[in-house]
This record gives sequence, structure tokens and C-alpha cells, in this order.
Amino acid sequence: MNENAKNLAKAKKIAKNKISFIRHFITYISVVFVLAVINNVFSRGRQWWLFVALIWGVFVFFNFLSAYVFKGGGLKKLEEDLVKKEMEKMEGEADEQ
Repeated sequence: MNENAKNLAKAKKIAKNKISFIRHFITYISVVFVLAVINNVFSRGRQWWLFVALIWGVFVFFNFLSAYVFKGGGLKKLEEDLVKKEMEKMEGEADEQ
């Protein structure tokens, strides 16, 4: 597989992860809004919808990190970068000898 095909595959994966996050976030906002309305219309006491919003929000946050911060690579990308750096260091040491 040539470099352009690898880059295209990587770009598609990143785009897919970002679209997945956007869908997840819109669903989260919509459902939490509906739960808040239901809670405040039918039972004005305890705000139970906040527990759902908090727990689900943690998962949305991790989805955000995966899509935008780690760009779909996560720890695997970190491992690849470290291996590449070590290989470059070894090649530099071999050239010096």
C-alpha cells in the first residue's frame, strides 16, 4: 500500500470518528434535555436527570478525546510514534560509527 492510500485510510478513520462524536453529542444533548423536562414537569423534587447527564457526559468526553485529541489513534499511535523515534535514534547511532 503506498503512502497516499495509507493517508487516505487514516483521514477516513479520523473523519468517521469525528462524525461519530458529533452524532453522540447531539443525541446526548437531546436526551438530557428531554429527561430534564420530564423530571421538572412530573417530579419537581429530586433532580435525577443530572445523574444521567453526568455519567453519560463522561462517556461523551472520552468520545471527544478519541475523536479530536488522539485523532482516532490513541495509545496505538503513541506506540507507533515512540517506535519511529527509537528507529531514527538507532539509525543516527549507526551512522556515527
